[in-house]
Amino acid sequence: MRGDAPRVAALLAACEAADRTGDRRGAEELLDDWAAPGVDLAEGSVCAWAGPEPVAYAVTRARERADPVHEMVLDLAVHPAHRTRGVPARLLAECRRVAARRHRERFGDGTPLELHTRTHGRQRWLAEALDAAGHRRARGYRGMRIDLTAHAQTHARTPAPAAAPPLPPGSVLVPFEDRHDAALLTARNTIFAGHPGSVPMTPATWRHAVTGNPYFRPDCSFLLLSADGRQVLCYLLTTEYPTTGSCTADGGRELYLANAGTSPELHGRGLYRAVITHTLAHAKRLGYRWAVLDVDDTNTMAVGGFYERLGARTIRTWTGHVLAVPGGPARAAHPPNGARAAGDGSPTT
Repeated sequence: MRGDAPRVAALLAACEAADRTGDRRGAEELLDDWAAPGVDLAEGSVCAWAGPEPVAYAVTRARERADPVHEMVLDLAVHPAHRTRGVPARLLAECRRVAARRHRERFGDGTPLELHTRTHGRQRWLAEALDAAGHRRARGYRGMRIDLTAHAQTHARTPAPAAAPPLPPGSVLVPFEDRHDAALLTARNTIFAGHPGSVPMTPATWRHAVTGNPYFRPDCSFLLLSADGRQVLCYLLTTEYPTTGSCTADGGRELYLANAGTSPELHGRGLYRAVITHTLAHAKRLGYRWAVLDVDDTNTMAVGGFYERLGARTIRTWTGHVLAVPGGPARAAHPPNGARAAGDGSPTT
């Protein structure tokens, strides 16, 4: 299937033209996605064809661990001309079968399985297809954007970002370097231990998805270190997707605030506000026009207006959909966590 990447990219382009979700993955980005740990194209993908062209596509991504539930991620697309006559329903049914088989091979029958996917606010067709297939709407997310030039415009309606609080005595704020990678992964796994939907990341997954990602921007990613430099107290990691940045209204560059976290014992001390404020100022100096991020609607900082006070405005919405696949004990819906964003390291405090 790797040789089909250009054709699948063309399918995604047709979907993007209709849905306008911001998903502009080309063949290169697809190949990178398919190289992720947990992806097996031969055993874990589904593709429907009309002649030589794909019209429906899905890839499952297995997790390395179940804690205690195996949350398998589903990425799928259906060409706008083929979203009727039961095509989405048949695709979802096949995905369920493939997911169950992959799960049994990896974890056996005693571990519960959930199939997770997201829909953009404009993908009503997909949300309704997921509803009909028994996927529940589990939680909501907001995509937000900060205009980094707004505070320099006297007529701008967006307020200037709040001033950063002082850092803890002896701590030091530094840009990411590879020598900090192991300590950063340790911090990430500690911060998100026990967080709904999160499992410890291995070095291989961490490098592929985060610090080894070709779109990772180490020069605009910052770590707050302890006085001895051994412990990561707080971090904010960023990425930049050229195909996204080139499509903003004025052609300005976008910096995505991708992964963040603060040591639990240091919550409430303003560390994350200090790190994100520093990052936004640095991004502006580097020529970025926008900073964008996705936040979980149950996050207390999102509910409390923290990001709005930084100048962020909602530009898109997402819904997380979950299907409990039979074959193991069921799990109750996640309660609102109230303190951290969902996912494996999305911006939080």
